[in-house]
Amino acid sequence: DDLDFFYSTMSIQDDPKTSDDADYLIGTIDYSQGFSITEDNGIVRFRLRYFETKDQTDYVNENVPRILSDLGVSSMSNYDKVKTIHDYVCRLITYDDSSERDSIFCSYGAIHDKKAVCNGYALCMYKLLVGAGVPCKYIGGVAGSGRDSGGHAWNIVCLGDKWYNLDATFDDSEEYGEISYDYFLKGSSDFDSDFESYYGRYGSRDRHRMDAPFSRPPFSTAFPIATTAFVKNGNNDINQAVKIGNPSISGNTGKNTETDTGKDKDKDKDKDKDNEKDNDKTETVKYSLSDIVEGMYPETGTFTAWGRWEEELQLFIREDMADLVEDVTYEVKKGKDCIKKIKNYGLLEDRDGEWFTSLTFKGKKSGKVKIKITLKLTNGQKLSYVFKGNVR
Repeated sequence: DDLDFFYSTMSIQDDPKTSDDADYLIGTIDYSQGFSITEDNGIVRFRLRYFETKDQTDYVNENVPRILSDLGVSSMSNYDKVKTIHDYVCRLITYDDSSERDSIFCSYGAIHDKKAVCNGYALCMYKLLVGAGVPCKYIGGVAGSGRDSGGHAWNIVCLGDKWYNLDATFDDSEEYGEISYDYFLKGSSDFDSDFESYYGRYGSRDRHRMDAPFSRPPFSTAFPIATTAFVKNGNNDINQAVKIGNPSISGNTGKNTETDTGKDKDKDKDKDKDNEKDNDKTETVKYSLSDIVEGMYPETGTFTAWGRWEEELQLFIREDMADLVEDVTYEVKKGKDCIKKIKNYGLLEDRDGEWFTSLTFKGKKSGKVKIKITLKLTNGQKLSYVFKGNVR
């Protein structure tokens, strides 16, 4: 619990002026190893093991400016910086989990050895993007796409006034010898759209899911992720149209290479007014059931209840969407006299940080039953799923 508190506290710290802040430390800590905590005069000291030594971090910091200079990012817009660095990291690193060396988990292994796992990809992206002046955060969680099913790491990047998911590991399509953009600057609702096209709408619960400290406030409040993928030089989500790299927009410190004349500025103001009017019409984001729910129990949505045995119906909620669920209700649409002792436990979280709804009941007499479970969202929207079954 003490380490969880430390992890949660560290995750919301951010010093945009350096890449050696708490954000970077989170990714370099080896949480699988033992740790010690001591307290002295109100000061709590954590003793932890890191994947990267100080000398190795110094090596990374010495090479980051050289890499950025070679890439020529100083005169680029923030979007172009992100794309250029994304492509560089995908070409630089070979995904390799065969080594037992700590270096595969950190930036040093990525830059020095050109070999790393997802953690090394994410930390390398973080170092380079922050060094280039692009707001970036390290994200820990789980994901599943074959080669790195289970624990995973990626980044979120700020463009305009929203943050976007970026997974360089999954975009490094080595088997095809090319760079993918399936996981490039995606929103919370479409981050795994390509993954779902292969595994089905509810085919897997191993999509990208942030660890609890990242998916809930205060982190989710401080770093709000856009609902949909970034659209270059246009409207996205419910945002106003912004110029990439405009320092007046919160969270974006890059410089725009374009210059505006007085006439252009007047035109931009008119466009902004039009965009604001359009955005007022779409202020409330509408979600589909698949945006919120990633699976169910029973998997098929149908059940058979046997006599007096207690049965359970569940909807598995995406971790990054759990904060949107305000209430859980149910309605027996058919067969009210066939069941009894219904208990609605609402929205629950298990020890692994998985979110789900739970409804239990017992059979009373044989017959067909339909039970509708409804999720009320914080935006006032209601989404429902109907379970169908038989009582015997």
